[in-house]
This record gives sequence, C-alpha cells and structure tokens, in this order.
Amino acid sequence: MLIGPLPWPGALRRVRALWLAAPLVQIALPDSAGAQDRPVEVPETIVEAGKVQGLPVGSFIAFPRVNFDLRGDSNIYDQRNERSDVVAVVRPSLRLESDFARHALRLDAAAEGRRYFDTPAENSNQWALEGSGRLDFADRFVLDGDVGVARRIERRGTFGDQFFTDRPVSYRELSAGARLSRRGGIIEWQAGIDTEDLNYRDARQGGVRADQTFRDVRRDAATLRVDYRRAGRLGLFARVMGIRLDYDIQRGRNSRGFSVLGGVNYRVTDLVRVEAGLGYVRQDTRDSRFADIGALDYHLNVDWTPDARLRLQLRADRRVERSPLAIGAAVLQSTVSAQGTLALGSRTLLGLEAGLLRNRYDGFDRRETRLFAEASLRHFVAPGIAAFAAVSGRRQRGSGTAPREYDGGTARIGVTFAI
Repeated sequence: MLIGPLPWPGALRRVRALWLAAPLVQIALPDSAGAQDRPVEVPETIVEAGKVQGLPVGSFIAFPRVNFDLRGDSNIYDQRNERSDVVAVVRPSLRLESDFARHALRLDAAAEGRRYFDTPAENSNQWALEGSGRLDFADRFVLDGDVGVARRIERRGTFGDQFFTDRPVSYRELSAGARLSRRGGIIEWQAGIDTEDLNYRDARQGGVRADQTFRDVRRDAATLRVDYRRAGRLGLFARVMGIRLDYDIQRGRNSRGFSVLGGVNYRVTDLVRVEAGLGYVRQDTRDSRFADIGALDYHLNVDWTPDARLRLQLRADRRVERSPLAIGAAVLQSTVSAQGTLALGSRTLLGLEAGLLRNRYDGFDRRETRLFAEASLRHFVAPGIAAFAAVSGRRQRGSGTAPREYDGGTARIGVTFAI
C-alpha cells in the first residue's frame, strides 16, 4: 500500500463502518477491446447487458447519466497537516450522438457538484460543454474537430493548485482542435492543430483578494504523425509536435518548443498490441533568466488480453504544461499508469490501477513525484443501473525549492443511473 492506516476523526468516523464495507473504487473502462481478428469475450463484452441503449431524438441518440457517490477523504487539502472530511459528489451528464450512415456529430454536457460535510469553503461546482464532429471523404480521408467551453477548479494537490487560497482557484477554459487524416494502406498520416485558453478568476487569501492574472495563458500545439506498415504485424511511426505557451502578462515566460518522436507498433499476437517510441522534447523560453527544457521524450501503449475475462493496459507519456507560478515558465509533466479490468461473472467488474505523475518546474528548482493506486468493484444491478465501491491512496514527495509533500486516502460508494 502507498499509505498507512487512515485517520477517521470528526465526520469521517460517522461513516467508518460504511467505508470498511466498501473495499474497492470505480475506474473508467476502456472504450473498446482493440483490433481483434476473431471474436474474444473481453471484460467489456462480459457486461454488455449493463450498457444502455439511449433515447432516440430524430437522427440523434441521447444518453443521459447521473453519478452519485459519497466519499471519505483523509486529507482534503493535500498538505502535510492532514484534515479529513466527508464529501457528497453528484455528476450529471448528457451525450447527444448522431445516427448518420456517414459523418458524425456529438454534443457532450457535464457538470459536477461537491459538498463537504464539515468544510463548506471547499464546496465547488464545475461544468463543461463540448461539440465534436467528423467528415468522411472519399479515398479514406477524414476530417474531425472539436470545440468546448468549461468552468473548472484546480484540484487540491495538483501541480496547478494554489493551496494558500481560501477556496479552490477556478478558471474558464476554451478549447478547439481540428485534425485531417488519411487511413488505410501502407502509409497513414494525421495532421492536427489544437488550442487551449485558460482565464483564471481572482482568488481570496485570508479574505484578501489575490490577483490570478499572471496565470492566464494560451497553449497551442500542431502535430503531424505518419505511420508506415509494410508487414502484417509490424509498423513504424514518427511524430513531430510544435508547442507554444503565451501568457497574458509577464510575457518573458512565453516559450516555443517541439517534440520529435519515433517508434514501432507491433501486434505480438491477436491479443497483445504494443506501441513504443523515443524522442526529444525542447521548450525555449523568451527570457534568458528562465532555464530552457531539454529532455528525453517517450511514448508507450500496451494492450494485453491474456484471458477472456481479463484486460491489462500500460501507458506512459510526456507533455509540456503551463506554469502555475509567476516564478516559473513551464512544467515538464511525465505520466506512467497501469490498469487491469477483470470480469467476475456476467455483471461484476473488478478494476485495479496504479501510476506515477512527475512534474519538473522550469524557472526554478522543484520536482514533485506523485504515486497513486486505486481499486474498484462495480456491479450492474440492472440495465442502466450500476453500484460501485472504492478505496484509493496517494503519496507525493519532492525535491528542490519548497516542494509540496503529502499522503492521503479516499474511500467511496455510489451508484450510476443511465438511460
């Protein structure tokens, strides 16, 4: 385990018995089982009866969903001085998906409300709207794009969280992207552009206004990927990405960079697929007082279905992110995660996940590494109704200038209703 025994003072003690009866946590299931040459009863198909059909609305299908869970958290602020609380979380969502013979349109709307039993200052609301579409052209050309708007908060303990504020910092997010690709044949390629604009609201620190304008930023990225597959199982790929970070003020922190990566994708057997690549990532900051980023880049994606009821996945990637602090220009973010999904009978899924998240701050000496693990048990009571139970743990350590270090654990139970 990543954490020791959890403290249960205050409101947490009132639901201790409930949490001890709920030893596993919900995790998201993969969307598909990957390419297979023959039908295989993977965990997703085991619980096919739990999937919903949606509601027809003209040429579209609507998928409404509500998720409710009650959780106990041993460290809601994610600081060394732990404070526990119980929080109720409600997540309604609606997906509207086209039912066209060709092309596709989709609209997603989602919200989240959190209410703490003993710490109402941490209460929060979030929402997001996103539209996406796909145009299928002749000769295997596909154009797809998306646009979205959201109001989000910086989660406590994440690299962007300003933990000295009275309440979590909130911001507006605007995003858009477009990709043109050619699929099939010996050579496949995809070219795309994406942009993300973040605008932060002023926060409060001890009741005093704390200006967050220094965090307003736009992140632009342009990507080209080419895949070459001559043999049936072995393929090669190359990816080039350009990255730009533009801040509204203190523009000396602005930076330009690139990532170059190449590798192989290999279908070891019908049930094992591996994609791995190595390269180099660099981000140059306008002001010479900020150190530039230069590091190894990598990408790993492994899917393995060793048994009809079991699926295992491994992911690893790097990404250049904006800096949450005025004394920094960028953050090099590295992630590694492993997931397993096991079907226990025809209605129950067991999920396990563990991972590592590492942030290296550009502009000053700070590194933080976060380890996390969670497990879940999800049971489909009836079509569209699923109950789940959960535990998870997290541990962050760092080095350099004032790293943020903490331990924490969460346990939860809940139910999902979908049509």
